[in-house]
Amino acid sequence: MSGGPATAPGKGGPEDHAGGSWLPGLHEGLLEEPQQRRSRRSALQILDAARTVLARDGVDGFTMAAVSEASGISIGGIYGRFDGKQGLMRAVGDMILTRLEDDLTERLERAETTLADVVLAFVTCLSEDVASQAVHPLAEHSTDDEPLRARKLRARERMFASFRLAVLRHEDEIRHDDPEAALLTVFHMCLSSFLTAYDLGGGPGLPKSAAHLRDELARAGLAHLTSPAPRS
Repeated sequence: MSGGPATAPGKGGPEDHAGGSWLPGLHEGLLEEPQQRRSRRSALQILDAARTVLARDGVDGFTMAAVSEASGISIGGIYGRFDGKQGLMRAVGDMILTRLEDDLTERLERAETTLADVVLAFVTCLSEDVASQAVHPLAEHSTDDEPLRARKLRARERMFASFRLAVLRHEDEIRHDDPEAALLTVFHMCLSSFLTAYDLGGGPGLPKSAAHLRDELARAGLAHLTSPAPRS
């Protein structure tokens, strides 16, 4: 997944979902958003439980039985709403990525004082959401599900667009001779660092904590953006 030209991040309407419905992966009978509040509430209850299971147990422990136990809804009830385990994974993946996109956009919109504030807001969002939103196991999930893979690609593109837009509001602070290249470098450095370091624990060659990694990445990212090219 790679960052591309910055465009205004989408708001995640039905056309943005892999399944073309109000939630991807739903059973065919629920492709239209349920009119009854109870039906919608049950579907969202399942998704929240599925996200909890994915964050706690990873992809290997992501089973219909575990989601049923966490949600309080029978396995049959889950199958009645989602097209099996793959459909449920597709839907919870979309929910996780949508929340990450929205949270990042909101944080960056609030961080408008200095370039340092923007970079810190970016890495803080990653440090908190990679864990709480089950982003790490989702990113590591190896799948032949093309819609889910495409959704991951769109998420990275939207996140980069939000980051780029926020950074370029402070273009006068950037000293790097190629701001676009610097933006891509900082974005991928930070995102990849949290995805690879999350849940590895302390030890030689590993960050002391998520907070320590956050602070070091914020410092490194800001330095890269504000450092002029070395004299030849």
